[in-house]
Amino acid sequence: MEKLTRRAALASLAATVAAPGLARRPRRKKSAVQEPAPFDQICNKLLDHLPETATYNGTAEALDGGPLARRSDDYSPAGEAALRAAFKTSQELLFRIRLDGTSPAAIHLGSVSALLENGVRSAGIPYGRINPLTYTGHSPYIVNQISGPHIDTVSAMTEQQSVSTASAVDAWLEKLDRFPATFASVVEKLKADRAAGCIPPKALLAKTLPVIDDFMAGKPGNHPLVQALARRSDEAGLSRRIRQTAVRRATQIIQRRARPAMLALREDVAAMLPLGREEAGIWAQPMGEAFYAANVKSLGDTDLSPDDIHKIGLDEAARIAGEMNAILARLGRPSGPIGARMAALSREKTNVFPDSELGRAALLDFVRAQVESAEALYPQLLPAEMVPRQKLNVKRIPKATENSAPGGFYDGPSLDGTRPGTYWINLRDMAAASKVRLATLSYHEGVPGHHTQSAIAATLTDVPLIVRIGSFNAYQEGWGLYAEKLMAELGVYETDPLGDLGRLQDELFRAVRLVVDTGLHHKRWTREQAIRTMQDITGVAESRVTAEIERYMAWPGQALGYKLGMIRLLDMRTRYLGKKGNDLKSFHAGVLGGGSLPLDLVERRLGLT
Repeated sequence: MEKLTRRAALASLAATVAAPGLARRPRRKKSAVQEPAPFDQICNKLLDHLPETATYNGTAEALDGGPLARRSDDYSPAGEAALRAAFKTSQELLFRIRLDGTSPAAIHLGSVSALLENGVRSAGIPYGRINPLTYTGHSPYIVNQISGPHIDTVSAMTEQQSVSTASAVDAWLEKLDRFPATFASVVEKLKADRAAGCIPPKALLAKTLPVIDDFMAGKPGNHPLVQALARRSDEAGLSRRIRQTAVRRATQIIQRRARPAMLALREDVAAMLPLGREEAGIWAQPMGEAFYAANVKSLGDTDLSPDDIHKIGLDEAARIAGEMNAILARLGRPSGPIGARMAALSREKTNVFPDSELGRAALLDFVRAQVESAEALYPQLLPAEMVPRQKLNVKRIPKATENSAPGGFYDGPSLDGTRPGTYWINLRDMAAASKVRLATLSYHEGVPGHHTQSAIAATLTDVPLIVRIGSFNAYQEGWGLYAEKLMAELGVYETDPLGDLGRLQDELFRAVRLVVDTGLHHKRWTREQAIRTMQDITGVAESRVTAEIERYMAWPGQALGYKLGMIRLLDMRTRYLGKKGNDLKSFHAGVLGGGSLPLDLVERRLGLT
């Protein structure tokens, strides 16, 4: 069999694309070159360094085989340095612009300015990956059990990257064929980070290896990437000849190019495992305190100290526990630790779907019904012109990544509207996916939470692209938690006390996040201490708590955004509704109508500052 090169791997597909009657890569018409506006200039500069962010969002240069769809990010030390330099030079460009007030342009300037500040705040700390266009801010470990190119690149190619035209498929194959260079850059960065003194916790390294092993498992033709290419190109209506050629080439590339590249990454991670730190928190890494302070500011959107945040978490946990105790007493469970009583309720047969494929299918149907019931309440929540038309898919988290994944998460729609939003739910442990908490999870990830938020943002065509794809963690996750409480205020739990208990348990979970995140990264708790504290207070299944604590270890500060953001939004709502003529729908329109923003700018949009 011939040796596979990039040219050989793509030649057959290219020939198919060029065949008469089939799609060709479109030629761009020549036109007068115009200097892009400053916001667009900054966005173009950043996305050139972050092609995977462009592809995830479905920006113009990443569609239909565009140049940004053909390559992954450069994770090498040089690539990271160039990215950080781009944030700095973009910030310098922005300094020349002066706008004040509450005009849309002034809000946009403030948003881009805050985004770039998040990109440079911790730039003096050499290890890790900085990307303020994602919700993890500065991630200290570019390869871990829950994120990194071995997960995120593969996931985007499986579900988000377009394969709807022959040119798009060609770009997809080219990107796959570049895996050796992509993952060589990852290994180079891992080595540089180790040289800088950054050694990930051993517990995270141990959980990362099985994720990489899943990429290596099975026959190449049955690989999830190959199967996704076959399924999605078929759904797009591509010809049988294009699909068969693409699948054949993808199978060859997986075996001869992609898997050897991933194996080299695995070998490096395995070699690092004996060196892994026993300490769980970022404090143990070089400049760890400064690292955490930067992420608290960026991801928590707050000037509060870790000690203040820790206390807020304890106080909120006590308040929520009081509300739960009252409901539990009415249900005939007046005594014992809240966690134990909730665990017992969650395990009752009527509250758990069967641990089988039929049970999992029934759970997904149950969740879809919850989303539909929430959509029926849109007239009470939003002005008619803002009600999302974008479809929401509900899917199971892939088995390959479910062991370290959270209970649920959301992927937004593409900017062009061709890819719907997706609410992913983790079905690894059916006891952890009890009916008691499924409704509130669906309101958070779906409607009126992240899907509503993201679908509205995708339609804001008068907002600069960089604002539409920017990420402010406390705003986004604060809205998701606010959405959970909002549904209770609308009366959805009036005849469902168990569902309300599940809502309160999840709010308690987010309050305890303030406690354990600051405990891990500021108070120097052990992993085991954090797991024990969270499980004792919440009663959530051990498998979920363990995965959550390890998530906070990998993403310092990200868990703070939920409760801190919700508290800020509720305070804004109280002040906004206290003004004559204001109502709930106009409050929501004000919060959601500007895209993802730092919370100070949300206040300004609402006329509160």
